[in-house]
Amino acid sequence: MNKTKIAALAVCMTFLLSACGKIGKPDPNTITRLDQNDGNEDAETTDTEVVPIPYSPIEDTNDYVETLMSRMTVEQKVGQLFFVRPDALETAYENSVVCDDSIGGVTYVDKMMAEALEKYPVGGIHLYEKNIVDPQQLSKLTNDLQECSAFPLFIGVNELGGDYAPVANNINFDVPMFDNLDVIGKTGSMDKAKTLGSSIGGYLTEYGINLDFAPCADISDDAERVIGKNFSNDAVITTNMAAAEVEGFHESGVMTAANHFPGYGDGNADGDTVYINESSWEELQDREILAFSGLLQETDMLVVGHVEMPNAVSDGFPASMSHELISDKLRDELKYYGIVITDSQSAAAVRNNYVQVDTALGSFMAGADIILEPYDLAEAYDSILQAVNDGTITQERLDVSVKRILKLKAENGLFGV
Repeated sequence: MNKTKIAALAVCMTFLLSACGKIGKPDPNTITRLDQNDGNEDAETTDTEVVPIPYSPIEDTNDYVETLMSRMTVEQKVGQLFFVRPDALETAYENSVVCDDSIGGVTYVDKMMAEALEKYPVGGIHLYEKNIVDPQQLSKLTNDLQECSAFPLFIGVNELGGDYAPVANNINFDVPMFDNLDVIGKTGSMDKAKTLGSSIGGYLTEYGINLDFAPCADISDDAERVIGKNFSNDAVITTNMAAAEVEGFHESGVMTAANHFPGYGDGNADGDTVYINESSWEELQDREILAFSGLLQETDMLVVGHVEMPNAVSDGFPASMSHELISDKLRDELKYYGIVITDSQSAAAVRNNYVQVDTALGSFMAGADIILEPYDLAEAYDSILQAVNDGTITQERLDVSVKRILKLKAENGLFGV
C-alpha cells in the first residue's frame, strides 16, 4: 500500500510570556491522595492569533524549534504537554463518558472539538477502538484533527498486534494480521519482531497515525503463562525483540512509545489499587529494567507506569509521579534523555487513589514531559498553567519539555516534508 506523508502544518504564535520561580521535587502537598484536600485554583486561558511561519528542512532542527518557541505563549507551551483522547475535546461530554470504552466515541471533528483545540492546544491525540470505523473515516478524522490544530499533532494508537490491535481487528480494514506478542516471542526471531513493527507502521501511516504506543517491554511473571501483550518472561529476549520492533517502526516512518517502564509484569493500571513491585533497585535492574535496556537509546518516548516501588525509591510515589525515579534514576543514572510520557492518568488505579488535578502537576514536576489522558483535561491543563504563572514551575523547566516535544515533531517531518 502506498504511504501518505503527514501534511505540512508549519505554524507559530506571537510573543513569549515568561515566569520565574523555583521547581523541586514533589512533596506530600503536591500529589494528594483522595482522603486529603486538594486546594487547587483554576487559571484563565488566553486566546491568541495564529501567525504562520514557513518551514524548510534543515540539518539541525534546533534553530527552527528555538525560533518557534520564542513566539509561543505560555498557554501554547502548556498545551503541548498533553496527549488526550479525541473524546476529551468534545467538552460537552462527562469525563466518565470520555473514558468509557464500552460506549461509542468521537469519530469525526465537529465545531466544539475545533474550539477545544484552540483553547487547549494539546500536543497529541490517542485513538481507541471506539474512534475507528473504516479507512475513509479514520483518514478524515486524523487529517481534520491536524487541520484544526495550531501545531502538528502526535496521533497515536495502541496497535501491538494479535488481540491488541484496534485497526487490524476492525473488519473494515484490509491490513496484515499478526499473532500475539507471546507467540512471536517464543520464536526468538528478531526478524519477525522487526517485520511486526515495519508492517504495522506501514499501514498506520496510511491513515495519518504517526506514533504507536509500542513496543511493550513488560515481562511476564510466569514462563509457562506469558500473556499476549508481552514477548516473554525473559528480560534478554524481551529487550532484543522490542529493539528490533522499534527498528521496524522507524523504517516505516512511525514513532514509538515503549511501555510501561519499569514494568507491570502481567498487571496493568486498570485495577482499583496501584500496582506494587517489591523489588529493590538492584533487583529491578537485573530483571524488569534490563528488559528496557535495548530501548532507552532507540525509542522516541518512554511510557512510565503507575508502579509503586517501596524498596527502590523512597519518595513514596508511583513511578509516573516520582522525581526520584524519573529525574534521578531514569534520567541521571540510566541516561535516558528522550521524552517521558506517563501512563494514562485516567486509569482506575490513579482515579481511585489520587486527586486528578494534582497528578498532572506532580508528574510534570517529577520530570515527565507529557501527561497522557488526564481524567479532566481542563483541570490538569489549568493546574500546570497556574504553576508556571505563579512561579512554582520555572519557564526554563517548561521549555525543556516543550523543546523535546517540538524537536521530535520536527525531526519526524510533522512541520513539513
